[in-house]
Amino acid sequence: MTVMKQQSSKAGSFTFYGVQYSRFGSRLAAEVRLEAYGEDLGQQGWRSLDEQVEIIGLVQESPQGKLLDVACGSGGPSIAIAAATGCRLTGVDIEEAAIEHARALAAAAHLPLGATFVVADCSEQLPFDREEFDVVSCIDAIIHLASRREVFADWFRLLRPGGRLILTDACVLTGIVSKEELDIRASQGKFHIVPAAFNELMLERAGFELRLCRDTTEAVSNLALRLYHARESRRCAMLEEEGVGWFENRQAFLKTTAELAVTGRLSRFLYVAEKPIHT
Repeated sequence: MTVMKQQSSKAGSFTFYGVQYSRFGSRLAAEVRLEAYGEDLGQQGWRSLDEQVEIIGLVQESPQGKLLDVACGSGGPSIAIAAATGCRLTGVDIEEAAIEHARALAAAAHLPLGATFVVADCSEQLPFDREEFDVVSCIDAIIHLASRREVFADWFRLLRPGGRLILTDACVLTGIVSKEELDIRASQGKFHIVPAAFNELMLERAGFELRLCRDTTEAVSNLALRLYHARESRRCAMLEEEGVGWFENRQAFLKTTAELAVTGRLSRFLYVAEKPIHT
């Protein structure tokens, strides 16, 4: 098998995450999430409600239930998982505004075991002890982390023997994509694409045993279009809240993302892998 080098495309047309989290709690943002996803968990990626239920089931199978959510963002989906499973949740993200939002949500949720949220660069070794967690999850954020080899090795370090990794990657190259399309798709910040089967190989080299690899690209096309139309139907209000440039860039991103997914050229996969009991 030939391994292609990871490729990156950076388009600095607008800064996404800092601005996004600054108005994450607005009524308008909540309305858009509710219409697009069917339930407002504070989510913003390509995780459907069905996938959220599946992840809850995967976490529930853990005997002790210490969950680390890498690049947790606002924390809403992982807090919902903790509420449903009773696991002890730790979230980490580089965006301070996201972590502040997550801490406020967790306090309001009154989780039985509480939750800890930490500001840290998820592309670097994380500030936790070896074999500290039963489950590590990273949903739709691996595209922002440059080195799969080092990142996967660190997650392997953090998992106890028999522990589980739940990972999604929404930027697996499965067709021909133009530079113009990549520039739009990469407009939310640092962006890395990998060829099909690359993640599987890197997980294996890190020591993981792959249990599941499933194409979930349909969720990307569906959610991108639903977000696009939910925002478009509120154009005047969105323009007032976001400004013309930010709104139009976001709409172009969603439209291009949907097109790349519908045509099967940039795909999303769900991976479930485990750290062997005997390593």
